[in-house]
Amino acid sequence: MADKRVEIYVGASSLVTCLGNRPATLDAIYRAESGLQYSERYGMYVGECRVASLPGFTRFESFVLHTLRKFAGQSDLPLNSPDLQLILSTTKGNVELLAEGCQEIDKRAFLYGSAQRIAQEIGAVHAPIVISNACISGVSAFVVAQDILLSKAQKHVVIVGCDVLSEFITSGFASFRSISPQPCRPYDAERDGLTLGEACGALLLTTEPQYATRPMVRLEGGAITNDANHISGPSRTGDGLYYAISQAMQQANAVPDDVAFVNTHGTATRYNDEMESKALAWAELCSVPLNSLKGYIGHTLGASGVVETILCVEQLRRGVIAATKGYRSSDVPHKLCLSDKPQTISGECCVKSASGFGGCNAAIVLRLSDEESAKLNMPPKRECREVARYALPQSEKPFAEFIRAEFKQLGRSDMRFYKMSDLSKALYVAVERLLEQSPWEDVEPRRRAIVLANRASSLDTDAEHQRILDARLSEGASPAVFVYTLPNVAAGEMCIKHKIQGDNTFFVGDKCPAILEDYAQHLIGYDRADAVICGWCDYLGGEWNVEIEMLRCQK
Repeated sequence: MADKRVEIYVGASSLVTCLGNRPATLDAIYRAESGLQYSERYGMYVGECRVASLPGFTRFESFVLHTLRKFAGQSDLPLNSPDLQLILSTTKGNVELLAEGCQEIDKRAFLYGSAQRIAQEIGAVHAPIVISNACISGVSAFVVAQDILLSKAQKHVVIVGCDVLSEFITSGFASFRSISPQPCRPYDAERDGLTLGEACGALLLTTEPQYATRPMVRLEGGAITNDANHISGPSRTGDGLYYAISQAMQQANAVPDDVAFVNTHGTATRYNDEMESKALAWAELCSVPLNSLKGYIGHTLGASGVVETILCVEQLRRGVIAATKGYRSSDVPHKLCLSDKPQTISGECCVKSASGFGGCNAAIVLRLSDEESAKLNMPPKRECREVARYALPQSEKPFAEFIRAEFKQLGRSDMRFYKMSDLSKALYVAVERLLEQSPWEDVEPRRRAIVLANRASSLDTDAEHQRILDARLSEGASPAVFVYTLPNVAAGEMCIKHKIQGDNTFFVGDKCPAILEDYAQHLIGYDRADAVICGWCDYLGGEWNVEIEMLRCQK
């Protein structure tokens, strides 16, 4: 028997941006007021927030705790409910601690350790789940939360997304020459780069309607894909983002006429905005009202998907979407329904999308309706089995010598290998060996997925990037190093190498989290993939631990 579809409702939410709390941010964006200001500290326009540090906690942790406490004051559901799971989405967490000149990495810089401190402070019953999937982290969290709730593993999920500004981040993006000298102008013909910001948002997803906030909004679809094109540049065709949008809409049983508006990533970088127009054209959404919020609050990295989704929910309820700040006229390949004024909308659904380094894309569909929805059925659950397993062997040799020898044994002539981070090199060899055991040429690229976890995130490369900053070299930060300060880029390298265009999610834990195996199995079980590479892939300071497996649909 197919499982009856579980309804997922949006509950209480709270946020803080450079414009203030949720009411203040909403009021400002409807007045077309930006919170972006020039910062002498960073030498660029940014969206900064005032955050009071709590005793014993970092600025990042304090930001998250302030937001969760504000959330708790608005929700009838206690944060210590045994039926509640906390998910934290972030790209860099406490990475600014690396700048303190310590010889050893501060334990608080480990993402999962920070998440544990936050969870303990709020009294969370279950171990937190941490997602670090570059700039799609926040939207990825909604897809993972949906999986948890549809599988009935929990009744409630609180998603909290946060990232804070630091020289580590601003210098890294500046090294790509992707920062605008003025506040960013998404989709405008004169756009010349993004503006960074910091923010934190928390939102409840629940299967129990008594905890829903009215007018009622439901999460009805979500998907994560990879364009398998380039680790730091979007696809030129928009196919990866299109696959995410179309899969999310298909799951939500939504057609273009149902969509009231689309809120895109809209970073104001030339290639990102062009790519998004192509993806929306493929999805037949070019005539649907669209906006980007980056001109108000900046690109807030791992927080963006959560904060912008909260603002999408409120705009959907009001029936009016905010203008795209900075937009006057566009030169993207496909004409989009953009405006420098608020737009009245009609329709039930909102599509929220995001794209990021490593070629990752994600989209969710939200539906506004207080009426009971059609009782759709989940597809019959498919069985999956492990068909191969590989563990990268340990060695007394230094990692550089060991991994070079392992690569040469593969007999490959891929010169890109030598430019990769050590984490990526370890994964490269392991995946090659795994696929020798179980080739997957019979699996269509969109039906391939890779789901990984580790403890150190990308701290090894983070430390290298920080050493470059500390040296104060005239040439500044290295983009070739900075791109690897995101753990999911290792998975992105594999997506490019092995044409993986399905899900590519990266979790961070102190040990292999249960969600990793569950999520990988559900991708196959609920017909979102036919083959999944999943497992543990960790590297720090010359020590490695890589053990991965291949799961396939049991025919």
